[in-house]
Amino acid sequence: MTTVKPKGPIPLRTIMAFSLATAPVGALSTPLLVNLPPYYAGLLGLSLASVGLIFGAVKLLDIFIDPAIGMLMDRTRTRLGRYRVWLICSAPILMIGTWKLFFAGPGVSEIYLFLWLTLMYIGFSMLVLSQVAWGAVLTDDYDERSKVYAFGAVTGVLGGVMALLVPILMGKEGAEAIQLMGWIILLTVPLTTLIVTLATPETIRPSLHADRASLKDFPKLIAHPAMRRLLLADLLFTVGPAITSPLYLFFMKQARGYTEAEAFIMLILFSLAGLFGAPIWAVSAMKLGKHRSLILAAVLYAVCQAVLPLLPSKSFWLLAPGMFVAGGILSAFAFLVRAMVADVGDQVRLETGKDRIGILYSLVTSTAKIGSALAVAIALPLLAGFGFNAAPDATNTPEALMGLLLLYTVPPVTLVLLAAWAIRGYALGRTEHDEIRGALALRDAEALAAAGTPAG
Repeated sequence: MTTVKPKGPIPLRTIMAFSLATAPVGALSTPLLVNLPPYYAGLLGLSLASVGLIFGAVKLLDIFIDPAIGMLMDRTRTRLGRYRVWLICSAPILMIGTWKLFFAGPGVSEIYLFLWLTLMYIGFSMLVLSQVAWGAVLTDDYDERSKVYAFGAVTGVLGGVMALLVPILMGKEGAEAIQLMGWIILLTVPLTTLIVTLATPETIRPSLHADRASLKDFPKLIAHPAMRRLLLADLLFTVGPAITSPLYLFFMKQARGYTEAEAFIMLILFSLAGLFGAPIWAVSAMKLGKHRSLILAAVLYAVCQAVLPLLPSKSFWLLAPGMFVAGGILSAFAFLVRAMVADVGDQVRLETGKDRIGILYSLVTSTAKIGSALAVAIALPLLAGFGFNAAPDATNTPEALMGLLLLYTVPPVTLVLLAAWAIRGYALGRTEHDEIRGALALRDAEALAAAGTPAG
């Protein structure tokens, strides 16, 4: 286990191995937002409103779950490392929750959905937090961090595309498609966990003070000038686009007349775009800075989201390229914010002498999940309020379809533009971070020397 900070470029093989941790995250994220809510509300017979409220309630529990995990993670000291052990422990929990959710049959209750969804999200939180926090200590370089998190975004896209594409290639729909997605996740989780834990080094940073995280750390970190901007922006970046996720199949099939196969093909194109978009935005971050690249991406996404739903119905060859472009733009939001949180972690460590990267990432993952929860809790009940019928063979009124169009267009555009506004004034660019790195390097060397530990 390494005891000094890594310096210089990270070997590509290390980045590629580490990025595999996001494959099951991607494989699970899209079905959770796009496939499972209609599956439980349509095929398994639960009401549309109750499914929306359950998904929303479980994600709101992450207000407590993610920060608790982040605080415990910052306290963790084991022979396996700080983050490695959490990644390992996440695997069995995530697999049990996936089995219960993806292989449920008719007759399940709202309580069943709530309990197993909660367990699955606990494992999911452990996996996501350990991966993003581990990434922050792989390197202390401003641009290298963009590369690390961009590779993670690409691997997450591959996992999501695999979960969507395999059922289509095998001709599976409905319950069979959901179960096949479940098998993909169940196979991916243990394999990627094994590779990441064996192939990736973990850095332990020197601390000037007793490194025991507590609840008192949360208000100070939330109020940190750079962090509060990122938290607000990440919430808005999440809830805006996420509103379209539970509406997607309804919108494409009933409002625009596409078949389920065509809708999934466009969703795959939307997801695949991240393979190209994330590297492009990583280069943009190196040229313009991370915060400026985020603002640019927000404006471009708002334009796409405003135009695409207004294209003529059944115009596959018009909409499919537009979905690809929108997906490439959207890929910037999550990984750039997380790369910026790593920079804030360095600033906090310089100011306080304590490593609080676990708590910082728990805050940003909480805002992302709260955003997703609000999206489902807002979108599905409002859709029901417009009189929309979610049954597979239902015929909806023009008023209900217009309500679906408005929900699919207006909130995402508005909220993403508000997120761009929140990023204005962010003051932790490359120059500022280089100064922080220099000060930390000097102080860490002094701390290691005082402890009698070699600096190299």
